[in-house]
Amino acid sequence: MKAQIVLSLNRLEMRQLVEPTFFLLHQMVANMVNAMHYSVFKQIVQVDFGFGVTDNETELKTLFNNELVDHGDKNIAKFCEDNNLYISLSFDDSDDTVVAISAPDFCRDALQLSYKLIQTLGYRFQAQSSDDESKFYAGRLVKYQTFQHTVKLPTLITRQNELDSIQKIFSQLSYGIVCFSSIGTIQTISPSILTLLNLEENDSSLEVFARSISIHFYNDVIWGMVLETPNGKFENYRVRISTNKGSEESVLFNVSGYRDDNSSIHTLWQQISLEGGNTTNLSEGDILNEARVHNITRNYVPQLVEKKAREVVRLGGNLLNNEECYIAVLFCDIVGFTTFVEQNEEEESIIHVLNSVLRRISLSVKKYGGFIDKFMGDCIMVLFRSPHDAVVAALEMQKHSSDINQLRNRAELDKLQLRIGIHWGKVIIGNVGTPERLDWTTIGDVVNTASRIEKSCQPEGVLISEKMREAIALTEEMKFKCSDTFYISVKGKREKLAVCYAYSVD
Repeated sequence: MKAQIVLSLNRLEMRQLVEPTFFLLHQMVANMVNAMHYSVFKQIVQVDFGFGVTDNETELKTLFNNELVDHGDKNIAKFCEDNNLYISLSFDDSDDTVVAISAPDFCRDALQLSYKLIQTLGYRFQAQSSDDESKFYAGRLVKYQTFQHTVKLPTLITRQNELDSIQKIFSQLSYGIVCFSSIGTIQTISPSILTLLNLEENDSSLEVFARSISIHFYNDVIWGMVLETPNGKFENYRVRISTNKGSEESVLFNVSGYRDDNSSIHTLWQQISLEGGNTTNLSEGDILNEARVHNITRNYVPQLVEKKAREVVRLGGNLLNNEECYIAVLFCDIVGFTTFVEQNEEEESIIHVLNSVLRRISLSVKKYGGFIDKFMGDCIMVLFRSPHDAVVAALEMQKHSSDINQLRNRAELDKLQLRIGIHWGKVIIGNVGTPERLDWTTIGDVVNTASRIEKSCQPEGVLISEKMREAIALTEEMKFKCSDTFYISVKGKREKLAVCYAYSVD
């Protein structure tokens, strides 16, 4: 879709709006899909369970959300497909049109949710007339006014204007100030902070606030960072304060400040707000420490999870949803590694040897756009959107393995041979586990079959399913050779599976 947006906006001389327009269309489609699925679900429960149109809407939405959590949108999407309900986007060269949109009539209100962004970007949605019997609502997103993209350099703000802006920002965002003495006694506090905590403006509230501040804040900030850092400055320390609404409710603040010449500590407090208001998953303490923890743990997070999470956040979401897609699943295993460990445990660093092999494999994965789903000892599971790239990457892995073994041979060390199996098909990528420990991983018959193919592969070989070869032949010219097709027995399947070996052209 993004490529089509680029073509449309180039034609309309609005190339600078590609990214916000992509975000807008994603938002519009997501809102319409959600409206369509909810309307369909409503029809289903009315027919199957006897819910009336005047029944509790909150209860109905709860049932809808439970359906999505338990089964995803698969059942609802199947109903839409069977009943010819769809949302279509088409790009053409007519007038000032960016995109033409068609959707079921009950999605009409969902389009209005994006009205402000449509207007901000200089677009207008023009509804097209339709007869009364039509079940679809159609319209066009058109260029309404020329987007004023200025190339004028910004000017420096005057000191007085800067102070005026700071005061307005301070007021609008409910910032607050708390001043501490050198030993941590609160000297002054902004009323706005008490308001956020549902506290009245009196002396007893000041005592309640003081008691609510964690001892960690005093240890880390008042008696720590402000004494250790140059000029007594500190930034981005998070602290949680209980509200007067109940022991379980709290407000998370981001605090920055400095120590003056009289050793008083002036701090600026800003409430941290998240969509839905839930900040319980954010910890207290120095954000720099959190960043250090993230840098340590990020390599333990599957690459596909991190990429998908960034994509979801960029498009305004906050959850990883289950999805169905066609994908190539690759398994790569070091042949006889258990025996190798037993025989060489005292002579070589096993972890070093394993990592040196896996590091080369990972380079090929990254080069050809794959995602490492998981490491399982000496085995690695990789996902590729492109079946052709999966095979080319696998052949390069074997080339790296050959190079490693040449070096090992010169050092009179045992060879480490790889076997690789790849299968192609529809999988489910989704959340597996409990809220305490979740994996967003790939499941389905394709995964199991790819693993079985790898087990049937000869050392130093790349064994692919016939489905892989057929999928590649449909899309692009193969840059590798294949052996004749033969059949292998696969555990759990009645019929034998058609496979072939892939070879480099050179």
